[in-house]
Amino acid sequence: MNTERLKYFILLILGGASFGTASIFIKESQLTPAAITFLRFAVAGFILSKGRFVHELKLKEYLVLGGLLSLHMFTFVEGVYHTTIIDATVLVSTSPFFVVILSFLGKYSTTRRDLIAVTIGFLGVVLINSPLDEGDILGNLISVFSAFTIALYTLKLSKIAVRDPLGSTAWIYLTSALFSFPFFLLEGIGRIDLVSILSLIGLIFLPTLIGHTSIVVASGKVKPQHIETIGLLEPVVATALSIPLFGEIPTPLELLGSTLIISSIIVVIRSEE
Repeated sequence: MNTERLKYFILLILGGASFGTASIFIKESQLTPAAITFLRFAVAGFILSKGRFVHELKLKEYLVLGGLLSLHMFTFVEGVYHTTIIDATVLVSTSPFFVVILSFLGKYSTTRRDLIAVTIGFLGVVLINSPLDEGDILGNLISVFSAFTIALYTLKLSKIAVRDPLGSTAWIYLTSALFSFPFFLLEGIGRIDLVSILSLIGLIFLPTLIGHTSIVVASGKVKPQHIETIGLLEPVVATALSIPLFGEIPTPLELLGSTLIISSIIVVIRSEE
């Protein structure tokens, strides 16, 4: 693998790791799903735009990408609130399977090694979150739909070449905020205190500015199947963070699951060599 491609994988690994903080921040914030979606993308979009309102893509492309990202984020938060975090994490982690199934919509074909990596990674997610709770059926369905929307988003991005990825990311975020604004007006903001504010700041800077931005920057350079597989780092990092934050020691299944996920990422990286 050349140095140019390696930097995209390093960026995606950092982004995937940052996603591990998302469910913790969401749980602690107690903000409404619409408030979380609108505020994190509005602020992140403004930061990346640096006050510049020059856009590179067509309006239709921003509307599609912004709409899909807004829908993913809204349903992801709804899933966390309406079912167990364990179920939500596992079901949203089915997104690589949707990318593989729908790969004909993108510009990259799926190889046997891609399918092996996706399967190993998903088994790791299941082991980390075992034993599974029954959860709530509606919440579980919402989480599966969230996985479907982020898969479509990643596939759409893979077909778009941008010269200014940060500028394009800014407009995608601002469009996402625009889509979620009416729901923000309907749902309100939720709980407002120091914890919710700090949690929102964490959501903006880690899983948004680092996590979701890494996907846009790497799109077109890395296969969407690989992007979504690396994103499975989320439960590994969440498990690691639970040690200092909540005093939770990983179980043997969690350690085995983490090993499988890391192995799936190694398979992905080696396939690029």
